[in-house]
Amino acid sequence: MKLARLFVCMVLPASLLACNPAKDESGDRATRAGDGRAETQGLRNTENIGYSGNAIGDRVDAALDANDRRTEDLDRQLEEATGN
Repeated sequence: MKLARLFVCMVLPASLLACNPAKDESGDRATRAGDGRAETQGLRNTENIGYSGNAIGDRVDAALDANDRRTEDLDRQLEEATGN
């Protein structure tokens, strides 16, 4: 039990801090081509602790993109129906 408590209190937070994204000189998060959306950066950072974060991030990006396209389509249809 003490070992589990040690893991939760010490090791887990340390590993989460270790996977912070890199920052450039201006203090902003560095962005590279293919990094995906900002919403999935936390998922992609789990690569550092052994999860397939990029694969998960790609799927979530695709779902978010599909949701955005659907929302835009519905907004366009609503505008056409109301005549605005």
